[in-house]
Amino acid sequence: MIEVTNLSFAYAKGAQILRSLSFCAEKGEIINILGPNGCGKSTLIKVLLGFFSVGKDMIKYDGVDIDRIGRSRMARLTSYVPQFHTGVFSYSVLEFVLMGRVSFGGVYSYSKQDYEAANNALAKVGMKDFAERSYLHLSGGERQLVIIARALAQQAEYFMMDEPVAGLDYGNQFLLLSSIKQLSKEGITILLSTHHPEHALFLGGRSLLIKDGNVMGDGASSKIINTETICRLYDISPSLVEQFSSVRLAVGKP
Repeated sequence: MIEVTNLSFAYAKGAQILRSLSFCAEKGEIINILGPNGCGKSTLIKVLLGFFSVGKDMIKYDGVDIDRIGRSRMARLTSYVPQFHTGVFSYSVLEFVLMGRVSFGGVYSYSKQDYEAANNALAKVGMKDFAERSYLHLSGGERQLVIIARALAQQAEYFMMDEPVAGLDYGNQFLLLSSIKQLSKEGITILLSTHHPEHALFLGGRSLLIKDGNVMGDGASSKIINTETICRLYDISPSLVEQFSSVRLAVGKP
């Protein structure tokens, strides 16, 4: 379980980003983090990963304060899927995914189990045929799928995903979302930020609505995501939401 209690955070000499956030993430739960640009979604994920220090007892993993969890343990405990990633070296796709296994051994010293985990992860996201391709020669969407495969190979208990469908086409978006649902059924706890309320509804689980660094709402996605809350969250009119929803529902109709 992840326990967040009165979490506040501000960058050095900057404005307050997160303001007294409190919530828990249970084992195998999906938590969709929604909110307008600049509300603190990405910052929250980075803080939960320990990229930035916060006050004592604000974040606990399985009852242990995050400051007492070493880097090696955090690498085995959490996987991170960033919003965007640009490579530098021309590693093959398989080599890139194998890097998710570093916490199990050492860099460039991989076991048979490491290769099996990497190949299985690539197969799950439909990228096994790309194993020998250069990571630098992939499209943005293909790179995102490979980054997710690396997180899968890491076999962590908690997945932190910052807009994981960014850059993916419509079909791959739902391929990925289906994989996320399956991971939660296998007991993995997933926290992901998204700009798409319909994706949160597809995934189910809980939705955490953040506005101006505060929790505006927290509850089952099927209950908390509606026209009223979306209008409040993004400061838009109900008529605009209804028009947009009508267009989406009309897709595929003769």
